[in-house]
Amino acid sequence: MRRIFMVICLAIIVIGMSPSGLVQAASFKDMSRNHTLVTEIDYLIDRDIIKGYPDGSFRPNENVTRAQVAVLLTRALGISTANVKNPNYQDVPVTHANYKEIAAAQNAGIFQTAPIFNPSGTVSRATMAIILQRAFHLEGSDGNYFEDVTERTDGYRAILAMADNNITRGYQDGTFKPNAVLTRAHFSAFMARALTLSKSVLIKDRKYMYTYAFTSTEDNQTYTLNYKYSHNDGKNDVWSITNTTNSKLFNDELLYYEDFVYAEAIAQEFSTHYDLFVELPLRIGITLHEDDGGVTNGVRITVKDTAATLQVGGVTYNNVAILEVTNVFNNDVDLYYYADHVGLVRQMTNGKVIYELLKQTVN
Repeated sequence: MRRIFMVICLAIIVIGMSPSGLVQAASFKDMSRNHTLVTEIDYLIDRDIIKGYPDGSFRPNENVTRAQVAVLLTRALGISTANVKNPNYQDVPVTHANYKEIAAAQNAGIFQTAPIFNPSGTVSRATMAIILQRAFHLEGSDGNYFEDVTERTDGYRAILAMADNNITRGYQDGTFKPNAVLTRAHFSAFMARALTLSKSVLIKDRKYMYTYAFTSTEDNQTYTLNYKYSHNDGKNDVWSITNTTNSKLFNDELLYYEDFVYAEAIAQEFSTHYDLFVELPLRIGITLHEDDGGVTNGVRITVKDTAATLQVGGVTYNNVAILEVTNVFNNDVDLYYYADHVGLVRQMTNGKVIYELLKQTVN
């Protein structure tokens, strides 16, 4: 993101502004719906946090600068740029196009006091981790995830916090590449994930019985099903299903939950298979790619939202998580809607409602 007319023009060019409003990432000439970071970029565009350039491009592979990071973070976090205290960076005079944003970000503790700021300088992945940890107060563990990250690595704990919060998984070769320079697309993705980080509890509450309307794709008949907690088999919560519509039998459902993963399966499936397997905590964007190995190979899971509002069964649910699941072996697109501490409230397949929560009653 880069004196009356000159400053305005420079800011437009450097920050990448355009009068877009509801523009989506795929509308830019250098982006597509298949871009793996399109969900995160769309999120920022929809909220007027980042925009494209006047020539119709987004420039996803262009390096992000420190000044751009300051501008984006003040927008994303709603940090006021009024009455800022001058951080006295030698290379950021009060006449600088982004002085207020840089000063506001420094005042908020995102950037440290130093002789210079280097507004046009690039940002490494390690520095990005440090900045986002400060901005979003991320916490992490002492474990390590990456072959090229040790306690001697600049930003070591911040990088671990990013991984612990599922904001980054690193590269397929097991590295994080802390010194790699960050692009606009990658910084957008990391910031959008941090903004949408959710500690939602997706599993059903054992105290309740859940009544669903289930429309079978096999016989196109709608059944009323009661889900009731049965027991824990040492790994999964087992929920027995009673069909109140007719005598057709349904298999138990298995729900698996730990701090870092949620999964669900049908009881007759072999034990290593889950119909849905998602990493926690939730944040928008792809969390499982179809090229990843393991029993979920061929499946892409994208978190589309973590704070949606949805009315189901006469109840309005807030902070609903929306997961999109696609499979390379068929053309099905499943959407799962989860309410915090309630679990699944709706499931759609190819635009058709399959499951819908009618009510929950105390056992």
